[in-house]
Amino acid sequence: MDLEALRTFIAVVEGKSFTKAAKTRMISQPSVSLHIKNLEELFQTKLIDRSPKHFHITSTGELVYQRAKQIAGIVEKTKEEVFAYHNQLTGSLTIGASYTVGEYILPALLKAFDQVHPNIELKVYIDNTETINRSVLLHEFDIGLVEGQVKHKELRAFPFLEDEMVLIAPPDHPIRDKVTLQFNDLQGLTWVGREEGSGTRDIMDAVIRAYSIDVRKLITIGSNHGVVQAVQHGLGLSFISRSIIDNKFGEDLMIRLPFIQMPNRYFSCVTPAEEELSKNVEVFMEALKEKYSSSI
Repeated sequence: MDLEALRTFIAVVEGKSFTKAAKTRMISQPSVSLHIKNLEELFQTKLIDRSPKHFHITSTGELVYQRAKQIAGIVEKTKEEVFAYHNQLTGSLTIGASYTVGEYILPALLKAFDQVHPNIELKVYIDNTETINRSVLLHEFDIGLVEGQVKHKELRAFPFLEDEMVLIAPPDHPIRDKVTLQFNDLQGLTWVGREEGSGTRDIMDAVIRAYSIDVRKLITIGSNHGVVQAVQHGLGLSFISRSIIDNKFGEDLMIRLPFIQMPNRYFSCVTPAEEELSKNVEVFMEALKEKYSSSI
């Protein structure tokens, strides 16, 4: 079947004029007439009733027009798919993520990114914020997603998602018996925290210092899940990311503290400051900004 003839027929029907179709298709008017004649011979039917004063598409012409639109649409879609296939990004992308981001934020983003760029091999490494930043500096990772402040001048960073820190306490902890929780009720207690170098630990330490909270004992655990489980089993109190609560972990452990103003905290994307970014890194950053464009 002559695809160009079908496109000409579509232009004739939509413009209701052979002359307009010729201009739209950038061909001569005799060529337009020839295309229509060829189609009428192919389908053995009259497609258009026309006279100097009238233009009317026949019933069979309407049928051919609808099918022609479908065929032209399928051809254009196929061309787009073939172009996309030949221009797909390939190679690999190595992502370093801090524990909170890697465990609770990154998976959904990876799924969406992989659907658009299936030929990019994704490698994800999860560690604390300090380690991720150092590895990005050493070019061990193409990009880092971390929590807390990025203090290295050799790194460039942009925040992509605001995070909230909340207090969690064991189910049978004495502070839960308080009708009204007071500041002094937090003094002299055992706390459970992440390891040094963790963005979550930095925030907890900052709050404890800012409010001069007396810590009787600090238990350090190197994972978010471990911290939540420790609190669940009664070891002590802790500050954790609200994103963990939103992922159905520890919701029953959360306690509101109206007398403590938690500092603002953001999850940030980090790359080497002076390096030209690879195309794979660029498209990943674009996906990150698009997904969380309304979160900052």
